[in-house]
Amino acid sequence: MLIRQSARSGGRSRSAFRRGKAAEPAPPDAWPPAAPAAAQEAAAQEAAGEAEAGKGKGKAGEKGRKKGGKKGGDKGGDKAGQADASAGNGWFHNPFARPGTATAAGDRSGVSSAQMWAGPRRGILVRRLLGAFAVLLLLFLFAKVNGKASKADVRAEVDARVRSSARTFPRGAAQLWAAPLVKLFTTYDPDHADDRSRALEPYAINGLDAQLGWNGQGAQSVIDMVVSDDVQVTGRSQGVVRATVQVQDGSWRCVAVPVYTVERGGSTAFGLTSAPVYVPCAGLTTPPRGSSESTSNDTDLAGTFKDDLLPPFLAAWAQSDTDNLNRYLLPGTVSFGLGGAYTGSDDGGRPKVDNVYIPQVGKGGDAAHRTVTFTTTLLSTDGKAAQTSTYQVAVVQKNGQWYFASDPTPAVGSAGGDQLPDVQPSQGTGGMYSHSPAPYPGATTSTDVQQPTPGASTTP
Repeated sequence: MLIRQSARSGGRSRSAFRRGKAAEPAPPDAWPPAAPAAAQEAAAQEAAGEAEAGKGKGKAGEKGRKKGGKKGGDKGGDKAGQADASAGNGWFHNPFARPGTATAAGDRSGVSSAQMWAGPRRGILVRRLLGAFAVLLLLFLFAKVNGKASKADVRAEVDARVRSSARTFPRGAAQLWAAPLVKLFTTYDPDHADDRSRALEPYAINGLDAQLGWNGQGAQSVIDMVVSDDVQVTGRSQGVVRATVQVQDGSWRCVAVPVYTVERGGSTAFGLTSAPVYVPCAGLTTPPRGSSESTSNDTDLAGTFKDDLLPPFLAAWAQSDTDNLNRYLLPGTVSFGLGGAYTGSDDGGRPKVDNVYIPQVGKGGDAAHRTVTFTTTLLSTDGKAAQTSTYQVAVVQKNGQWYFASDPTPAVGSAGGDQLPDVQPSQGTGGMYSHSPAPYPGATTSTDVQQPTPGASTTP
């Protein structure tokens, strides 16, 4: 048997008739170099020379080499493709690929922009440009839609400007200017119609009627007037001044004066935007009921205040007895009392106290700070007239002792409801007393509205 040793056999003996086994290819390089085309061609020629030189080593060896060369060629082509794909072909660059050689960079640098974007790549470029333009257009439309002011935005802007104008509107000067005009407007007499016209001449300008709407008949005089300090500001230079006048029969009228103001050189001037008008006065209602019925009364503490603390405190408070008053006041609290205008009806001048209510402390409440609601009767200095009133006062417990932390004030929410009474027009008596200003006619749905008596004034 002929034994032939070959360098390819690695020192092992093999049969000449045994079919050659292809050499196992080397594992692919994870980071193949980006070889230029010239280097690849030279490597191919060298491989071809080696294959030609090994043809005389036997048929079996030749077949093995051919088979191994075929597989190696295929794998070499795959490796070259992988190297080209990993390095990038000019269109897509792999950030994980090894940097190419100077020769490869020089080869790619010779490609012009027209060649790079030729063929199918031109369509890709056009689609990308169109996509970018569509995105920009959508962003522009979104900004325009969001930038359009809504009704709420417009309303908020108007309110903000009105509030800003209200801070600078000369309210006090507007009241002083409107007061004499209100009296002139609500006073008329046929025997002095010319005098009224001359008095209104500075106001009745810019097309306003010389009598500001009066027809020259009937008579009305003003015996009392109140101008509200709550000027309704309707614009930067416009506002409405409201006033209430009491006419000769004792009834009341409410008037609204629309004014316009101009400020120049530190001086303020006013004018009428239209003639004054009669408007409804404030309506009548009752306050909501308190929560005294919803929380149980602390009867023990209420009894202590009714019998031991409230009578001496109220006696000193009514007489402004500073020495005794300071004994019951919380340190730091100041009270001047009623100055001796009233006294109590009980023994020793102590006021009578009834209906003391102190709500129970709920979970998490402060038992040392309470509010006491009570009813007391005060006697005037003549010893005859008595006034029964309901008060509430804040009390604080300190070092086991209760102190009064405020003056007695009107009880809030101790009585009342949420009902609207029937509306009744204002009627004057001509004497010391008169009804309050006429409330809003539409403040209630009741149809049983009393009409003024024939003897009452029918003037507007």
